[in-house]
Amino acid sequence: MSRAETSKFFSRALFLGGFQICLVLLLFSRMVYLQIIEGSYYRVLADGNRIVTRPLVPLRGRVYDKNGILLVENETNFKLLLLADKKKDIEVALASLEAVISLSPEAKEEILKKAQKRQGVESLVIKDNLTWDEVSAIELHAMDLPGMTIEIGSKRRYPFAAEGAHLLGYVSSPSEKEEEEDPSLGIPGLKIGKSGFEKYLNQRLKGTPGYSALEVNARRKIVRELNQIESIPGEDICLTIDERLQRYAYEVLSEHESAAAVVLDIQTGNILALVSFPSFDPNLFTLGINRNDWKDLQNNPYVPLTNKAISGLYPPGSTVKIFVALAALEAGIIDKTTSVQCPGYYYVGDHPFHCYKKEGHGTVNVLRAISESCDVFFYEIAKRVGIDRLSTYYKNLGLGEGGIEGFPHSRKGLVPTKVWKREKKKEKWTLSDTILTGIGQGYISATPMELAIAIARIAGGGKKVVPQLEKGTAHPFPDLGFNPDHLDLVKEAMAHTANSPSGTAYPGRILVEGKEMGGKTGTSQVRRITLSQRRAGQTKTTNLPWEYREHGLFIGYAPLENPRYAIAVIIEHAGGARSAVIAARDILLKAQALEEEPPL
Repeated sequence: MSRAETSKFFSRALFLGGFQICLVLLLFSRMVYLQIIEGSYYRVLADGNRIVTRPLVPLRGRVYDKNGILLVENETNFKLLLLADKKKDIEVALASLEAVISLSPEAKEEILKKAQKRQGVESLVIKDNLTWDEVSAIELHAMDLPGMTIEIGSKRRYPFAAEGAHLLGYVSSPSEKEEEEDPSLGIPGLKIGKSGFEKYLNQRLKGTPGYSALEVNARRKIVRELNQIESIPGEDICLTIDERLQRYAYEVLSEHESAAAVVLDIQTGNILALVSFPSFDPNLFTLGINRNDWKDLQNNPYVPLTNKAISGLYPPGSTVKIFVALAALEAGIIDKTTSVQCPGYYYVGDHPFHCYKKEGHGTVNVLRAISESCDVFFYEIAKRVGIDRLSTYYKNLGLGEGGIEGFPHSRKGLVPTKVWKREKKKEKWTLSDTILTGIGQGYISATPMELAIAIARIAGGGKKVVPQLEKGTAHPFPDLGFNPDHLDLVKEAMAHTANSPSGTAYPGRILVEGKEMGGKTGTSQVRRITLSQRRAGQTKTTNLPWEYREHGLFIGYAPLENPRYAIAVIIEHAGGARSAVIAARDILLKAQALEEEPPL
């Protein structure tokens, strides 16, 4: 080989060697960059494919009655979860699952809808509350169901079902709107309070989620658990409710188409029973109510989903006459001897307002007017007191307050005033408005809870009784400043109402010595009686279709000496107050009898 060829060979070899060295240096620098400079970033990516974080749903707190009876509990169940990040993978997984267990088209649609809102690899609840047969089938075909795992969870259970449904409420999955407002609610399988006590104290009941770090393989099958932070269970809470009285009151009201009742402990304000009938089974909502059941509830003419005890607004009728009497006594407008002549009607201008007793009551004082429920007496007294003072005393006694502050779906009744009518109706207040308000008709409305509060404040000696739902939260009540003699006079009249032969509640009186009740009846019209109907003697509504009959009300307390229990009962479209009196009597008797029974 010549010198020139040798030189050329070495030049080429040197170039090739230099190129190889540069290539090695380039690869080395790239490795340094990837493993050292960007190493942490790529480790995160690798771990993201290998490690999945699964939130752990906490156990909700349990709910007990005042005696420790379990009202709401958690029950073990099994749910099927899917780890997947692509819609196509989810669709394939669901198709594989359908060969193993049944899955409705609606369920598939809902799963795919939820999947579209997920980001990255997240768990999806494919089916909740699996049966043993379904668990066995899934485990048997586990190799054919990549990414799917069975998890032991819990579901809410309401042992007493309908009797406490309105009070306790129910849980269900968060809505889309709720998840948008609070992303933490997007945890698969999480249930939140939707109504009643479950919603009222959801923050305390729901607990704190935990997390589990899982290593998965390429098929999204769990290899092992790397780490776990335990969830913290929700708080167990005791209510003031006496389940025995709640159950009994529900049974009493179930004899009617639609009704509600509230029982308060006058001394503490504790709510001992709060019942609305008809009701529903809250267990239907725990895992998602089906369309047929939901449709049945929605179409029921007696509105079982409505808590009539706290959200039903009714004209209070003659029950307000004791409030009008107290206002007149406090204002010095009447005393025990003040009398009014009742001929059976009362004129405002040339318009007659009738007393329910067509022939009239004759000369009546406040005791007879309350116990026999004379309308004419209270037309005149309401006129003397005036709407401004009337509305003030109504509000002092609890009307228009609503009851339990912040409780879901709790409504406030209406105590009308001159300002209210001018702003809402664009009309001037009239004397006719005043006298109608004085007998609980016209614009005024109240809930059974508000009426129970009002009677508790009177029977309790003028204390500002405030209802309590959670055990151990009672506190001394301030004095409303009523004259004790006036309160005693009103209570004497209520005792006559239930225990004197001429009293409107006498047929439903309590016959057990020492347990007698006092109170006031009321009927509230839902349809005006025309003059022609009155002339034809058609003043009763019991023969009319159910929805046109008067509501029957009774508010009362027991026993007469040292009152302990206050009650408000409404029987919708009862055609009179008699059935409400009988229901209240039975419930008050039971409340007093339970004092002598040891808790279960």
